Amino acid sequence: MMTAERRTIRSAPVTQSGIPIKVVYGPGDVRTLDYERDLGEPGRFPFTRGTYPEQYRRRRWVSGVPGEGAMYSGQKPITQLIEEGLIDSGIRKGADYHVLACVDPDHPLVKYDLGRGCPPLFALWNFGDDAGRPNPRKALRRTAEGYALAVKRGLVLEFGHANGSDIFHTTLFCALCEEMGRPLAEFRGNSVNDPLAHYIIRCMAYQPLPLMWKLALDWMEWAFGHLPKFRPTNGGCAYDMRESGIDSCQELAFRFANYIEYMDELCRRGLRIDEIGHRPAIALCGEIDFFETIAKLRAARRMHARIAVERYGMDPKAVKCPPVNTNLAGTAMTKQQPIFNVVRSAIQALASVLGGVNGMELKAYTEVMSSSPTAALVINRGIEAIIAEETGVCQTVDPLAGSYYVEWLTHRVEDGARKILDEILSKGGVRACLESGWIQGLVEEGAKRRQRELEEGQRVLVGVNAYESLVEPEIPLPLLDTLDRGSPEAPYSALQREILAELAELRVRRDTVKTGRALHELYRVTREGKNVVRAMIDAWKADATLGEIAGTIRMGLGLPWDEWGMVQKPEWLHVG
Repeated sequence: MMTAERRTIRSAPVTQSGIPIKVVYGPGDVRTLDYERDLGEPGRFPFTRGTYPEQYRRRRWVSGVPGEGAMYSGQKPITQLIEEGLIDSGIRKGADYHVLACVDPDHPLVKYDLGRGCPPLFALWNFGDDAGRPNPRKALRRTAEGYALAVKRGLVLEFGHANGSDIFHTTLFCALCEEMGRPLAEFRGNSVNDPLAHYIIRCMAYQPLPLMWKLALDWMEWAFGHLPKFRPTNGGCAYDMRESGIDSCQELAFRFANYIEYMDELCRRGLRIDEIGHRPAIALCGEIDFFETIAKLRAARRMHARIAVERYGMDPKAVKCPPVNTNLAGTAMTKQQPIFNVVRSAIQALASVLGGVNGMELKAYTEVMSSSPTAALVINRGIEAIIAEETGVCQTVDPLAGSYYVEWLTHRVEDGARKILDEILSKGGVRACLESGWIQGLVEEGAKRRQRELEEGQRVLVGVNAYESLVEPEIPLPLLDTLDRGSPEAPYSALQREILAELAELRVRRDTVKTGRALHELYRVTREGKNVVRAMIDAWKADATLGEIAGTIRMGLGLPWDEWGMVQKPEWLHVG
């Protein structure tokens, strides 16, 4: 139990990012603040006060709902969640490990973990009738039918694979749209699509960075030209980077450093910054530090506006503000006394709204232990509804504007972020900092600092290092993993065996001549250094699998078919 001494506020309090906090703030702390230069009206440069002039009076934030996680029975099918209204605006499409590794589900590297990240879509065949495929097994029916319905309803689909593998499922869904007869111009969604972030945090870097860089940029370039309602990157996966241990200033700096890296390359490819610069959403981490989260969101919009003018020479009147979204911090959730996570989510969500978010995804109170059960989704929708309908915070735009503390902290976060960003750019940009290991060192240092603060009690986490003796309510929780792991003699679960059988059946029943032609065209396009997206879509429509598409691209770039040398190119495929 926390002692009375530990309950008292420390003599030198700081924000979660270590910014010192004074006892009280006044006019002297914002004496350099200029309203037109630093704040402006909502919906106008520099967008500190909001993306839109009327903000929530005009439109509420998009509610992001996680799709199915590991294949377990704790959540209703996506189709049912849509029909019941629990999913009514957006849904996240995750990736199983085979997608992140860019291989097929039966690859030796991933086959025993099949379905433990997300349901493992690997071909149009998975969608059965919705894609015009005579798939009798439909092992992934729950997932495939749910996402097909989301496409039909025009819901926003978020593809959350930051490591560059986004392109595989986004092009798969483009192929699905075409097979369903839906125009690609109506395809709504966004991609995380930031391989730099995964190398920064040393997470799932299965493939060489040059390969993932090409795929990420090809997808951005093609989607900017063909999908007007789709955002093909968030310009920097700030959420993942923040959860790895960095602070708010580093989060903004890393995000905009990645954004600059991508925008500069797209401009070299002939795209115009005034046409694409506002398309990547600013996706940040919604933290438990209430005022710092608000300040960070306001600072992010201002940084975007100023970078557009200062780096890319845009007229301030022509600058457009992208949507700013939050994915609420999973690291704030605890296994101990998990019902308290509901309170944490509510605080994070309220801070996000007061900071002016345009989209938000709450974490389930079971986040530490399992994917989201339906009960957790209901609670999260209730939190959002109460904030929107009962608190009154949505009645006026940027209600905390003018607060001495909020304006000082907004400036302090932006100033700290700009200094770090300038240092990254002075070192040659993100890729140069990755090669030297400098940026990974900052992440590692931040993670160690965060853990040390918990262990030493400098940062309080209720139920973990303080207030441990509070009564533990009885809460029914889904199991972390209800997949039958099988046995040494039969290592696959029944569902895993069904999925692998579906993959084997596709390989037997499809027209391999047609598949081979499409893959050969993909190989040719890749070897010639052209954009691969259209050829990838056509390969999906010819019933190629994810692993075959990835292997063909690798060979077109002069790489081996399989990164690990565990799988050989099919004999019927004449490429390389």
